[in-house]
Amino acid sequence: MILNVEIQKRFSEFQRKKKESILAYKDKIHIVIYGAYNPPGERERLIKLRDRLKTDGYTNTAIVEEFSSSEGSGIPNLEKSLDCLEWADLNILVFTCRGKTGSVARELIHAIEDPKILWKSRIFEEIEKEIPAMETLLKEELSLERYSVTQVKRQDDEDLYEHVSSDVFLFFRKNIQKYVLRTNN
Repeated sequence: MILNVEIQKRFSEFQRKKKESILAYKDKIHIVIYGAYNPPGERERLIKLRDRLKTDGYTNTAIVEEFSSSEGSGIPNLEKSLDCLEWADLNILVFTCRGKTGSVARELIHAIEDPKILWKSRIFEEIEKEIPAMETLLKEELSLERYSVTQVKRQDDEDLYEHVSSDVFLFFRKNIQKYVLRTNN
């Protein structure tokens, strides 16, 4: 059954206004991207992902190294990473096949230990020939939390971006009320 033109027009207008209201708050969400900075080229991939999200309107997107460390900390980089996990509205953790992912694995462990962090984290893992970048034990811990990891093609920045941008939009759309309330206070 086809709806009459007036009903369809009204529904289309509703969808347009809804999308505009979502887009109006994109610059309010704080997104932090975590991943390997080594070997050479891995850090640049994170920067490229950050820049593409900024171009999409998520202007408050950063990689961890952009934040300053606390002065008196004996382990400033770890503390900074853990603080970012707690502070950010959305955390994007990226495991790559080439990357030395020990630091992002540590950040993920912290997120798993704190449900307030895990719910606002999205995890992406490269896979090549059915061999995933993330360690099996981390995946087992995530499965206990009923959390699934998004797999992307190895060294395919476009595939990674498409998955991340889709998840960011879905997360944002689902949680937009929090950002509306925060900006109105």
